[in-house]
Amino acid sequence: MSLTLKVVTPNGEREAVTCDSVHLSVQDNGQGKGGGRYGIRSGHVQALLSVAADRVEALQKGKVVLAGQCGNGFATIENNTVTLVVEQFM
Repeated sequence: MSLTLKVVTPNGEREAVTCDSVHLSVQDNGQGKGGGRYGIRSGHVQALLSVAADRVEALQKGKVVLAGQCGNGFATIENNTVTLVVEQFM
């Protein structure tokens, strides 16, 4: 089973990619706790994450199929789809 990653910015939506896993950074709670790198694989429970500005990677069979720097934003995980809504993605 695979994941779909969708990236949405104020400039529009990028073409979705199919991958095995997505790696991104989540924001801490403002007191330095709870943040860090986060990995998402197929079958992940439904979630809403506060995304920190950092590198995002989507991997398929160990190879990077999409990578870039993102701005702050949010990610939703539902039905093996990760939707990343961020200020920018380069």
